[in-house]
Amino acid sequence: MVNRLALFLFLLPLYAIAQDGLLSTYVDRTEVSINDVFTLTLRVNSELRGSRPDINSLQQNFEIIGSSERNSFTSINGVSEQWSEYRISLRPRSTGTLSIPAFRVGNEVTRPIAITVADAIQNPVSTDDFFLTSTVSKENIYVQEQLLYTVKIYFSVPFDQGAQLGAPEAQNAVIQQLGNDISAQEVIDGLRYNVIERRFVIFPQSSGSLRISPINFTATVGRRRTGSIFSGQMTGGRAISLNSDVHLLTVQAKPDSYPIDATWLPSSNLVLEENWSSSLQGLETGEAITRNLRVRAEGLSSSLLPDIQYTETEILKFYPDQPSREDLANQNGVTGIRSQSTAIVATEGGDLIIPSIEIPWWNTLTDSLEYATLAERTLSILPGSTPLTEQTLESSTEDTELLENTLEQSSQQIDKAFYWILATSIFAIAWLYSTLMWYRSKLTLKQFAAGIISPSVAKKELTSSNDDVKKINVNTAFLAFQQACKKSTLPEIRQALLTWARLYFIDNEIITLAKLRQYFEKTDLQVILNELEYSLYSSDSDKQQFQTQLLLKEIKKLNKRPFSPKSKAAEHYALPPLYKN
Repeated sequence: MVNRLALFLFLLPLYAIAQDGLLSTYVDRTEVSINDVFTLTLRVNSELRGSRPDINSLQQNFEIIGSSERNSFTSINGVSEQWSEYRISLRPRSTGTLSIPAFRVGNEVTRPIAITVADAIQNPVSTDDFFLTSTVSKENIYVQEQLLYTVKIYFSVPFDQGAQLGAPEAQNAVIQQLGNDISAQEVIDGLRYNVIERRFVIFPQSSGSLRISPINFTATVGRRRTGSIFSGQMTGGRAISLNSDVHLLTVQAKPDSYPIDATWLPSSNLVLEENWSSSLQGLETGEAITRNLRVRAEGLSSSLLPDIQYTETEILKFYPDQPSREDLANQNGVTGIRSQSTAIVATEGGDLIIPSIEIPWWNTLTDSLEYATLAERTLSILPGSTPLTEQTLESSTEDTELLENTLEQSSQQIDKAFYWILATSIFAIAWLYSTLMWYRSKLTLKQFAAGIISPSVAKKELTSSNDDVKKINVNTAFLAFQQACKKSTLPEIRQALLTWARLYFIDNEIITLAKLRQYFEKTDLQVILNELEYSLYSSDSDKQQFQTQLLLKEIKKLNKRPFSPKSKAAEHYALPPLYKN
């Protein structure tokens, strides 16, 4: 049982269900009265550049009260998205079922939206200047299920500053205000009212009866100052105090049919999604592939969404990143999103099975048990010359692979015999150079002992010799990265970049871009890496737009700098801004 529910809500000016696709439309409510003013939002993705929707077709059924435009940008787990939102305030022209027509932008077309318009609200207290109403979304709910509580304040005359509206109270429940207040206007019995609507979300934490106490609203109306404006005397005011109704609900316990060992997830909709960093076929032994999983649940906080565990074997190794959690506010309340990336490495070749994933959840709309599933996946791994071991994975020996990659890129037209001759020659030269550097360091020590050179000079000679040996491997890796950039193949660029980073930062755990980004927090290079990862998972047109040369330029600068493990990488390697203000 979860004792405490943490909610992190974005404050939104309207409540809308986010939709996938380049073009989408949604409204803040689908049931209104003839006097209501509601909001239609058209969301246009940045890929539909320069296109604006034509809203003239709305005039047939609705009166356009006003409109606004807002541009937005998000970046989650390296995946960036940019869009424009057009918000239009509408008032229905007649009662019945009216249709918001479909909109076309480029090749994208939205679906029509049906709006139910009722007659004007008849309220027995409409002759008063003020009244208050409160409603709940359900009378019977499950424990930890989301309950929407809505309070509306109607007023026909303005009230002074200092008005106060309380919050609902209930025992054994988590209560949170949902977004910003919504302002509208309604005409009741011929009298026009301003309406302020405030919504709350309530999560009961125990079964049984739930009593929601009344909300109190206080304000002062018509208060005037007498005498001089400096006298400070006020008179003529009228105090207003209104209370909402008491709501009694029944909270049901978790059904007996729900799996005992599973996390209790009451939701109106739960979706499990995945994407991969590259194809599952033709992977090489020791090559990392990243699986990105996202769980999205409507009516639940992301803090309640369960972890997804992998069973590691002798052949398959899993390296999960820290999960990211996000909570959004929409017209149905809270939507929780949990995202996690996991790098998978195979130590042997063959067809390897990743088992299916199954998450049970309770559908609160149909009152039934359902499962969010992902089918099992097969990784086709090409066999290596020597099977990798756990020690091989932890103690990286990328030097040989780097040299072979470099040779392969520079001698594709050379026959196999010459290829091995050239490889052997390079290994021999590297070994000879290392031997000379070792002999030089030993000679430096002897000179130091004999008093021929000073201690400071000896220390400098020893340090430079070790750095030179390391630089051979790092520079070789950089050459392989440079060749990959020339080919402009993003998966090869990613693999070569990670190989160089493991050698440069002396960190064998750098097997994903997410791990590498930790070395460049709050720098422009982190933005470039985000764009690289976004392009890897995007369409072919987005892959072509990635600025490969910009990444190569920044890594080239970094490759020339010495790395100091004692200092914080993010601070030591902070790059100058790419875009100056």
